[in-house]
Amino acid sequence: MSTSGTPPGATHRGSPWSQELIEHLKPYASVRHVERGERLDLEVNGQGMCYLIIEGSVAIYRSSDNMLLSTSTSPGVFGLANLTDVYFDDYLKTIKPCTIGFIDTQTANTVIKEKGLWKLVSDHLMVIYDRLYHHIMPRGAATAYDMVRQQLFELMNEEESFRHDITAERYIREKTHLSRSGVMRILADLKAGGYVEMEDGVLMKIHKLPAKY
Repeated sequence: MSTSGTPPGATHRGSPWSQELIEHLKPYASVRHVERGERLDLEVNGQGMCYLIIEGSVAIYRSSDNMLLSTSTSPGVFGLANLTDVYFDDYLKTIKPCTIGFIDTQTANTVIKEKGLWKLVSDHLMVIYDRLYHHIMPRGAATAYDMVRQQLFELMNEEESFRHDITAERYIREKTHLSRSGVMRILADLKAGGYVEMEDGVLMKIHKLPAKY
């Protein structure tokens, strides 16, 4: 292993426009307390749904292969990309008990038109797409180690309660679909080399990950 390389900075995990959108849409939403582990689909019975994450944290998954795309902590707004009836193949899962506003896309569309919020929605979606492109979608022909390394940095930047509730191996596999044996081998080598600290499979600390494996 080469010992060069330093961790990238923490990535911005949400949209700065979420809170303002929530304030506009919340009066028209059904606000509920949702327990941990609940699945929230962006399409329900042919109807698009928007979710206002008022309090709590959620994970975003791709439905086709259950790949973990990202996580988000309140405030957050999801589902606005489906206002045009072009549904994204995603769903949310609550990481902890949450307070969430439920509003269908038809109602959200009406409120946005009546209040002239399209600029706000556009700014919000641009931030979401920028994060999707730069931090979530794979880039280039990365090696297995490159992917493990990147996801370890991502995991370290997650909310502490979420990080302590998921093993590093599971998090990496849900984000990359690498084999369990391959991920475990790389993690074992990193732990043996003193590059990371883990307890019962949970990532506790990153010292300095090598750039090459």
